[in-house]
Amino acid sequence: MLRRTFLLTSLGALAACETPIAVPRYADITFRHRPKINLDVAKVTVVEAYQGPGALPNVEHEFPIPPQRMARNWARDRLNAVGSSGEVVFTIREAPVIEVPLEKKQGLSGLVTVDQAERYEARLVVEMRAENPALGNQASAVTSVERKRTVPEDITINEREGIWYKMTEDMAGDLDKQLQDSLHQYFGAFLR
Repeated sequence: MLRRTFLLTSLGALAACETPIAVPRYADITFRHRPKINLDVAKVTVVEAYQGPGALPNVEHEFPIPPQRMARNWARDRLNAVGSSGEVVFTIREAPVIEVPLEKKQGLSGLVTVDQAERYEARLVVEMRAENPALGNQASAVTSVERKRTVPEDITINEREGIWYKMTEDMAGDLDKQLQDSLHQYFGAFLR
């Protein structure tokens, strides 16, 4: 009986030591808080031309919110067709994130130093084309945004995902500003 009590107490103590790792949840990166951009076209079409390989060195498929999804959200949330003819085609041309291994110190100094282990290089290229044959209007623009970030070799999975999320969030701010600037510069005939 004493042995059984000791065993149950020991198992309970071991179970209590196991702390579950909290997995962060990331909000989708949207642009619903930004005003709609009214365009004199009948429809907006999003084309996802980029197809990542889903394997190293590409890691965009591992991001909590991949840059491609964020770009698709931009088109959905910001572009608003208010005309009776014509179309805006929003094409996501590139959306890779490449993991580049970095050289680490060797020997004794390598044992006591925390080196930067990888660099992540994110690139997003989108193209907007607008045509309204009834009015004889057309316009186009290509926009690209990039982010690079290194991470230390002792980074946790949760910390890495947090950095990836922040990269996409920062790219979202750049993309929103650049696309809005392009619309005002090249798509004036379509703005309503």
